[in-house]
Amino acid sequence: MMALVGAALVTAVLALVLKKDSPALAFAVGLAGTLYLLWGTLEPVRQLMAAARSLLGVLDGAQAIYVPVLKAVGIAVVVRLAGAVCQDAGQAALAAQLELAGTAAAIVVCLPLLTDVLSLVARMIA
Repeated sequence: MMALVGAALVTAVLALVLKKDSPALAFAVGLAGTLYLLWGTLEPVRQLMAAARSLLGVLDGAQAIYVPVLKAVGIAVVVRLAGAVCQDAGQAALAAQLELAGTAAAIVVCLPLLTDVLSLVARMIA
């Protein structure tokens, strides 16, 4: 983890130094740092996914509840990272549009969960 923190700090300082003279190069450095950090987090994410799969295997029937939530969290993480890159590039409108699209995608993946909840409420009322 310390290597990732160090890489993030070095990338931030390099991008800050380069931003005045070469904004395009500063953006490229920031993007490269982001990709490096993403590469560094792949193994912990794999371990987390394996733990989630084993937990969902134990909890029969819980997949209908947790899978849409996990998908929504994944969408949120990807949109947040991509939006931050767009913001760094000076494209605030693009970042806002990306967040809107990510919100819509998260709602879509959670629709089956919402349908199940509404069905349960309807059965409880009847």
